[in-house]
Amino acid sequence: MQRIPLTIEQQNTLKALAWLMVAMIGACVIGLGTIFTCLFIASGNAPIVRVFIIVGLTITLVSLGFVAWRVYSIALDLRDGVAHVHAARLTRKFSSARNPKQFYAVFDTPVTLQISRERWEPLQPEGRYLVTYSPRSRIGWMVESLPEDADSAI
Repeated sequence: MQRIPLTIEQQNTLKALAWLMVAMIGACVIGLGTIFTCLFIASGNAPIVRVFIIVGLTITLVSLGFVAWRVYSIALDLRDGVAHVHAARLTRKFSSARNPKQFYAVFDTPVTLQISRERWEPLQPEGRYLVTYSPRSRIGWMVESLPEDADSAI
């Protein structure tokens, strides 16, 4: 495995993604915090309503925790400033069922990368590829096809 510095474009993409997620977390905390507070106050002494509010708040906080973990992994990639490059065999590729679709590629070096549609479409299962990605956020920057007889010690 080889390490190369992140390009300015890759750094900017990671920064934009992190700031977008931070803004989303902030909006959710303010908006949902206000809603839950109002509901809690308006529920009076109805314990069952308060239980549902507390359960909803807990689920919301856990969800925001996952988003915060993603922001943290992106921040670590930015701090390190390197992308990993290595040869790998594609075991499968898939996309999410939701809109907008997310595209993923699973390689034999147990790593699942989120990649762009343009990089995802030409991938062939069992094909060998030179993969460039951010190690913690698992964002695939480049996926280049390799001949079958290429040396994998990259």
